[in-house]
Amino acid sequence: MFNISAEKNALFKEIEAKIIAHKNIIIFHHIRPDGDCLGSQFGLKNLIKENFPNKKVYTVGDSKGCYAFLDFSMDNLNSSQKIDDSLAIIVDANYKERLECRELLDNNCFDEVIRIDHHPNEDDLNASLRWVESEAPAAAQQVTELAYGLNWKLNSTAATYLYLGIYTDSVRLTTNLTNDKTMFLVSWLWKNGANKDLLHSEMAKKSLKDIKVNAFIQQNMQIKNGVVSFFFTLEDQKKLGIDDPLLANRPFTLSSIDDNKAWVFFTEEKPGQIRCEFRSNGCCVRNVAVKWGGGGHHRASGAQINDSKLIPEIVEDLEKEALILANYD
Repeated sequence: MFNISAEKNALFKEIEAKIIAHKNIIIFHHIRPDGDCLGSQFGLKNLIKENFPNKKVYTVGDSKGCYAFLDFSMDNLNSSQKIDDSLAIIVDANYKERLECRELLDNNCFDEVIRIDHHPNEDDLNASLRWVESEAPAAAQQVTELAYGLNWKLNSTAATYLYLGIYTDSVRLTTNLTNDKTMFLVSWLWKNGANKDLLHSEMAKKSLKDIKVNAFIQQNMQIKNGVVSFFFTLEDQKKLGIDDPLLANRPFTLSSIDDNKAWVFFTEEKPGQIRCEFRSNGCCVRNVAVKWGGGGHHRASGAQINDSKLIPEIVEDLEKEALILANYD
């Protein structure tokens, strides 16, 4: 059990009131989808359908084949036409450029916009209501807490999606933001039929190809001054049979190596576009990500660069950050 403050209860009631006030609810997720954005999106959809069956709830975007053992069927909406009596809900994202189907927002297709997110960044969504909680390990935890606080009915489908979001973004319940509230809400999801056995077994599977790719990464990673780094070029991705850079992005392969403090995974997505994924076991990698035009969390952040020649500078910045003991939490 945990206490929900009067202020947060009022926020929950306000979110619920906006859902009740609109006939059409459209839920968005971010580009480069992960378990949290998809779990939050489809968990919230099924919660609304269960508790407000008269609402029309749409999920827009592209799951990119992630977690194919679950159903992430998306809806196609006309981006050139305003949607009558509509509320857009953005989960796990902030800027329009980070959203799938952003043209719906660009064209002001909705009457109102809500943002539910755990990234401590500003936004350009013109939202009438924002619930940003950087202390939450996952947006799916926020959606779960919302449902719990409002005493919404929770079916097994919603519970499974929400557990996916929490389990993945908390790195299987291991990050420093995972706390007693997280575990209480997870137990609530389990009690209400979250198919944890399916998620655990499917996510534990490894193909021979994955093993070979991970071995290549670990054989070619660089370690210096407490920082582990790796640059996955398009050429090497092709040699290893990877035709989608989204599948090449694997920062987890560099984690927890001896006493190294931080790690950064560089993925070449196309010529002139390199994704940088920063992680740490304590130091503030967000400082480095922000310097290079990105953002994110204290221990997990991302950025984009356009030239591999910048990689040594970024790694050096991360090495300096790893020495700032005051930023460890």
